[in-house]
Amino acid sequence: MNVMNDIKLGYGWVRQSYDLFLHHPAKWLFLSFLYLFVFILMPMLLLGTIGFLVNQHASVLLLIVTSLLGLAFSFSWPIFTSIVIGVCRETHMNRQTSVSEIFAKIRPHIRQLVFLGIIFFSYRMIMLVAMQSDMQALEQWRQAHPNATDFPWIFWITMLKVLVLEVPLILATWYSPLLISFQELSVIQAIQHSIWASLKNLVSLISAWVSLTIFVVILMLVLGLLVGVIALLSASMGKVLGEMVLMLAFLVATAFLFSIQYFSYLYMYYEKNKQAA
Repeated sequence: MNVMNDIKLGYGWVRQSYDLFLHHPAKWLFLSFLYLFVFILMPMLLLGTIGFLVNQHASVLLLIVTSLLGLAFSFSWPIFTSIVIGVCRETHMNRQTSVSEIFAKIRPHIRQLVFLGIIFFSYRMIMLVAMQSDMQALEQWRQAHPNATDFPWIFWITMLKVLVLEVPLILATWYSPLLISFQELSVIQAIQHSIWASLKNLVSLISAWVSLTIFVVILMLVLGLLVGVIALLSASMGKVLGEMVLMLAFLVATAFLFSIQYFSYLYMYYEKNKQAA
C-alpha cells in the first residue's frame, strides 16, 4: 500500500507541474530555453571555440578567458536552479515576486552554491577519466565496423557504467542547491540531506520521471502526426517543424523537471514536516 501511495504521489507531482505549466507556459519555456542554452549549448560552443583557437595558435590570454567563461557556466548551475525553483515557489503561491527579489534571498549563499558547482564539475571530470578507456574501445569498434547497425557489448557495458556513475550525481544534486539557498545548510550537509531525501522518495521520484517520460512521448507522437501530414504537402516545412517539435519536447521536459523538483522539495521539507507536526 505504501508503494502505491508513493507512486500516486510522484504522479501527483506531474499533475501539479502540468497545472503550473498551463498557467504560465511562456515563462516556463523561456526558463527552460535559458537553461539549455547556458548550460548545454554554450559549454559545447565554448569547447569548440577552444579547439579552434588551439588549432589557430591563438594567444594564451584568449584561451584562458574562454576557458574561464566555460568554467563560470559550469559552476553556476546551482545558482540558476535555485532561482528557477524560487520562481516556481512564488508562482505556486500566487505571489508577484520579481527575479531580482528572489536572487536577493539567494545572494548570501552564492559562494556555497559555486562551491557546490565546483564539486560536481570535478565529479564529472573524474567520470570522464574513468570512462576514457571504454570510450576509446567503443571508438575502435566503430572504426573496425563502419557499416554495423547493431550495438556491440562494449556499448551496453559503457552505458551501464555511465548509469551507475550518474545515479549518485542525480541523488546529490536533486535537493542540494535548494537546501543551501532556502534551508541555509552547508555544502556537505546539503549533499548528505539530498542523497537521504532522494533515496527516501525514490519510488515517488521514479514514478514522476516515468510519468513525465510517457507524457512527453505522447506529446511528441501527437505533434509528430501533425508534422507528418504537413510533410506530405511540403518536405522542407515538415523538416523544420520536426526540429521545432523536438526542441519543444526538450523545453517542456526541462520545465516539468524543474517543477517536479520543486513539488518534491515542497513535500519533503515543508508539507511532510507540517503533517508530522
